[in-house]
Amino acid sequence: MENNEALIIQILAHRNAAQLKLIRETYAATYGEDLLKDLDSELWSDFQRALLLWTLDPTERDAYLVNEANKQLTSSNWVIMEIACTRSSNDLFLVRKEYHARYKRSLEEDVAYHTTGDYRKLLVPLVSAFRYEGDEVNMMLAKSEAKILHEKICDKAYNHEEVIRILTTRSKAQINATLNQYNSQFGNAINKDLKSDPKDDYLSLLRATIKCLTRPEKYFEKTLRLAINKLGKDEWALTRVVVTQAEVNMQCIKEEYHKRNSVPLERAIAGDTSGDYENLLLALIGHEDA
Repeated sequence: MENNEALIIQILAHRNAAQLKLIRETYAATYGEDLLKDLDSELWSDFQRALLLWTLDPTERDAYLVNEANKQLTSSNWVIMEIACTRSSNDLFLVRKEYHARYKRSLEEDVAYHTTGDYRKLLVPLVSAFRYEGDEVNMMLAKSEAKILHEKICDKAYNHEEVIRILTTRSKAQINATLNQYNSQFGNAINKDLKSDPKDDYLSLLRATIKCLTRPEKYFEKTLRLAINKLGKDEWALTRVVVTQAEVNMQCIKEEYHKRNSVPLERAIAGDTSGDYENLLLALIGHEDA
């Protein structure tokens, strides 16, 4: 099959998940081969990986990303946390089902097996969660749980079961209410109080968990900034964030990026990438459902 990368970008970058699935099924029926395998054999590196991830159904993609993360070292804890905290309850449930079907193991057992200590204590309940998605908030509960969080943080008991319980089971609306209470009762944002040791990787993950649950666009902006400035250990962050958020939250992330860096995300990506990879990423961040 002769490749024309520009044509591939034009066709694939401007399709939504349902259309991409149809393209794959039609290709398989016509040529008797999986489009992913063909792309895998003919394209290269960053461009190839971005295109492969984009052609996957979002649920398949997340299952694949968690599986890849499970094979790697500590920086991949962030990928697992990111997927657990920024997907809806139903989407995360579907990712767990897809993981079963694809890898013949549960996502939870793999995360538990590949993590230890405080990371395991936090990540296993995060990936197992099925949070309530509504807007209802219990203000009495928010006040009492803000107090619990403050007590544990003052005691430096960052891995305490109550801290983990609140962050891994409460709805995002309830967590937001609790953290607002924390701020007004104790005069500090919780993430400021969790910066006692900037070199503590578990505390960094805990702060990122809170950011993902409450302000995902801020988390993704920082992840992109570190990736573009080559400051992070997360080498696939640029590809992963652009591909997974293209149909979800990209407009908010672009606005946050521009506000924080005084440079449009498009220009930052163009300055950091080149060729077909650059063209694909730019097409995806401008992507709208068609």
